[in-house]
Parts: sequence; C-alpha cells; structure tokens
Amino acid sequence: MQRIGFVGIGLMGRQMGQRLLTAGFALQVWNRTKEKAGELLQAGAQWGDSPAACARTADVVISMVTDSSASEQVICGRNGVLAGAHPGLILVDMASIAPEMSRSLAAKAAAKGVTMLDAPVTGNPKVAADGKLGIMVGGPKQAYDACLPVFQAMGVKIIHVGENGKGTTLKLINNLILGVAIEAVAEALVLAGKAGIDPVKVLEITSVGGARTGAMETRGARMIGHDFSPHFSANNMYKDLAQVMQLAGEVGAFLPATGIALEMLRAVKNQGKGEMDSCSVITVIEAMANTAVKTGA
Repeated sequence: MQRIGFVGIGLMGRQMGQRLLTAGFALQVWNRTKEKAGELLQAGAQWGDSPAACARTADVVISMVTDSSASEQVICGRNGVLAGAHPGLILVDMASIAPEMSRSLAAKAAAKGVTMLDAPVTGNPKVAADGKLGIMVGGPKQAYDACLPVFQAMGVKIIHVGENGKGTTLKLINNLILGVAIEAVAEALVLAGKAGIDPVKVLEITSVGGARTGAMETRGARMIGHDFSPHFSANNMYKDLAQVMQLAGEVGAFLPATGIALEMLRAVKNQGKGEMDSCSVITVIEAMANTAVKTGA
C-alpha cells in the first residue's frame, strides 16, 4: 500500500502529509486553497484537482477537514472522494465529526465498494510534525490492519476502538477531558491572582503531583501571557463539547462539568473570539472576576 490521497491541508493536515512523505508514501493532495498545499508540493506531493481525482489512483484516501458538514461535502459531494472511488479503496476520515455522521458516511462508502475508517487524532500541529499523534480508529479490523503502517507514520498511540463511529466517540470523550481541564486551569489561575499568588507558582507546583495536567503544561503559560494563537480553537472545542452533550443525552449520562465548560466556550464565541485558542476561556473568567491574570501578582 503506497499510494495515498490526502484531502484537507490545514494546520494538522500539512504536518501529517509531511510525515507520510518522509515515510516514503506516494502522496496526492487536494485543498480548497491550493496555496496551503505549497510546502507539501515542494516536498514531492502531487496535486489532485478534486477529492475525486485523489481517489482514482489511491489505495487509501485520508480526509482531514473541519467538521461533519465539511467531511460530508468532500466525501459525498460533487467531485467528492466517492465520485472517484473504486472498489477496494479504503477511506480514512481523520476529522473530529459526530459519530452518527461517521456511521452514515461509512454506509454510503460501502455502497460504492469502499471501506471507511473513522480515525480522529489527538495532538497539536507540533505533535503532528513529530509524528506523535494519538489515533483512535473505528471500523473493520481488516481495514485497520491494512492501514496500520499509514497510521504509524503519523502517530505513536494507535487504538482500534471498535465499529464505525467508535473512533469519533472516543475522540469526543478525549476532548471532554481536555475541555474541562482547560476550564479548570483558567479558574485556578484567576483564583490565584485574586488571592495574591503569582499564577506562575501554580504552573510550578502543578508540574508534580496529582494535579499535573497536560492542559496546564501546554496552556497555562499561554493563558498568563494572553497568547491565544489557535492550536485548537474555541469554535472547534465548542463543537466537540456540544456533540459530547448530545451523546450524553442519547445514552443517559449526566455531565455537569462539561455543561459548564460548554457555556464558557459559548461566551467566548459570543465575544467574537471563537477563532482564538480554546484557552481564551480565561478571558471570560477574568471579566467575571474583574481581574486580569498576570505574573507578579
């Protein structure tokens, strides 16, 4: 399996595509804006005029777009992947989309003789560039086994979760933890500042012990410095937590902390800051506390 089509060259897709080229896979790429694929084209990737074009000669097509609607469009739309698909093709959707959309797309793919895997990832662009993503896969085990070398080129923790939709479900659960943790970090830093403690001391003490969290390590200093350049935008986190709450309603789970984190992200969006990183929730908590977190408190 050497020929890969890659649809969606954003912040993550660019790094994932580079890892595939480095691993020796032949890569054909498509993106709505061709300029965003420039680095990959210079590195040896070929350009496809459409998702369908990428599918015609590929063994595997990967889609990595923003949401359920975008995945449906590039897969099922005019000149989408399925328009150029051939029996035996494996379609790997690596976007964070709703589980029911994953199952729907898998059924439509099957009607074309195409096997689909949902395989969302965890990690930021730097993690992707280092080939250290976590990848959660739902779909037939045979297709998972066939794609394992592809996944291994991009990630270090690859888990086959179960049937179609289970990979996206696990991604939602993962992002539940992240979203609530970011909210907790923001609250802790604001409380520290109001209590007269330098917020940097919070970063220092939580680097050891049971309160240690990736959210503090990756976003604590950025919150203090008000660096909200997007690694995972508030819009995307809001989308995922909204899907978490929908899933919770379907299965009968009560998630109060997730509900609070969702409402804080809604406030960020209402302030017009949705494109900022999700750690910008601290601005809402600062406003509620009539303070601004800064070092030297």
